[in-house]
Amino acid sequence: MKEKVEFMPDKRTWHPSPLLGQITLVTSLNSDGTSNVAPKRWISMMAFSPPLLALGCNLGHWTGRNILERKEFVVNIPGAELAEQAWKVHELPHPRPVEAAGLTPIPAIKVKPPRIEECRAHLECVLDQHLAYGQELVILGRIVAGSIDAEALQAEDPYSYLRLVVFLEGHRYGIVEQAHQLPSQPERRTGA
Repeated sequence: MKEKVEFMPDKRTWHPSPLLGQITLVTSLNSDGTSNVAPKRWISMMAFSPPLLALGCNLGHWTGRNILERKEFVVNIPGAELAEQAWKVHELPHPRPVEAAGLTPIPAIKVKPPRIEECRAHLECVLDQHLAYGQELVILGRIVAGSIDAEALQAEDPYSYLRLVVFLEGHRYGIVEQAHQLPSQPERRTGA
């Protein structure tokens, strides 16, 4: 039997981290209508119908306040080539427009906050609901539009093209460089 070692539930102490968080750049609108960009790593799909994602944020962050007040945001998915640049965005002073991060805003399809041209994919969201735990905020966003680089759809392995970036711990990140296919499985039956 393998030895198991207990560790504290505080994510900040995990080394190595058994949970990964995809690194994204979230755009929202400030009260004066200018764009705001922030790196976020606590994000996950929550439901298929309606398509919902959860975003972890802090109530003191401009992103959290902007989303609660204006009820729209875009999750921009960078490739590995933007990992270091995305990481440094949080060091920029506020207000933090997309251009201040050296990135290019482009219009979204259905919401007012911009997409980021250099990112590989984009999920446009409207606020569905939120939960607050002190200063910690869990935002449920309903995905109302999505877009992706056409090259990703033409690639033999789209994940190899996307080169998604995941937060591990501290200043460490990982890159999804290829997808693997499981052998064919019989269809699962639902119900009893």
